[in-house]
Amino acid sequence: MARTLVSDQAGRETRTRILKAALEQFSERGYAGTSITAVAKAAGLSAPGVLHHFPDKQTLLTAVLEDRGRLVADEQEISYEDLSLADALELMVHTVEENVHDRAVIRLEHLCALAPGDGSELAAKWSRLRLDRLRAAAEVVADRALGDGEVSAVERDDITDMADLIIATLVGLEHLWLLDDTFDMVAGMRTFTRMLANQFGISVPGA
Repeated sequence: MARTLVSDQAGRETRTRILKAALEQFSERGYAGTSITAVAKAAGLSAPGVLHHFPDKQTLLTAVLEDRGRLVADEQEISYEDLSLADALELMVHTVEENVHDRAVIRLEHLCALAPGDGSELAAKWSRLRLDRLRAAAEVVADRALGDGEVSAVERDDITDMADLIIATLVGLEHLWLLDDTFDMVAGMRTFTRMLANQFGISVPGA
């Protein structure tokens, strides 16, 4: 029994190592440019060692996306219905602050958004889900603000109309940061949230 437990633990650790290496390779080279051999080398394994856990490259990509997808799902436990507009703007800044520590994932999302063929359609779909979640969150926050009398019906529509602008700002800041890691995208988002706060006449501490 002890030997089985040790073996299972070793298998989990190896799988985790492979997923980490695969994320790094996919985020640097894209799906089409990444090989099982490259992932194996980055993980300190042989190609057959990787294939023992993941039978092909698409299965490996799926595992990487599912692994990161669980993190996204955890973030969705936030109850947007309970957020004021000020809270929502602070959350936008906090999200960017967190993304600074997850460069490989952000790069993978950007690569996947426009990924060409070669089995990467799944990756592109995964990337678009992130944008859909942001739009849905804007709708929920806007409805709550209207229901609580925080905004008028016209302002509520303004918030949802701005959803794509907010997404474009977030993606644009990330793109600049991926091109130049000295670029301060957190400061950029703080500037943007101040503009939004002024638009709706609200105060955001620290924004």
